[in-house]
Amino acid sequence: MGPFEVGALGILTGLVFVAGSLAVVLVVVLAQIRTRRVRAEMLHRERMLAIEKGIPIPPDYLEVTRKRRPYVSGLIWSGIGLALLIWGLIGDDKDLNGFGLVPLFIGIALLVGDAVSAKKAAPPKISTEAYREAPAPYRAPDNPS
Repeated sequence: MGPFEVGALGILTGLVFVAGSLAVVLVVVLAQIRTRRVRAEMLHRERMLAIEKGIPIPPDYLEVTRKRRPYVSGLIWSGIGLALLIWGLIGDDKDLNGFGLVPLFIGIALLVGDAVSAKKAAPPKISTEAYREAPAPYRAPDNPS
């Protein structure tokens, strides 16, 4: 029996592992989709009841803006890439240097993308010199009669 000969049980084990992994991913994705759909239906029912009763519509809890931390994922990926590059240089493993370049460039791309999107999202600067002071409000003359 050679080193690459695998019996039927080995092949079956690999197939079960791969199929099981894909099934777990599929179940998680389908559960997430179902949860979003159920939340949207509940929100819709809540809004319809509020409209029917004439009370103000509650805030949309699905559209709550999440706190976004720009540059974090880019810094993490760049750090992983730099760590692999340094490890490859110290340990004389040239293959590790090649593997380190992939996360490094992913991190650099994420940093550049965050910088560009932050520049686009920045509010335009308005010069206050263009605005004059508002005139005093009109006051009718006093009527002595």
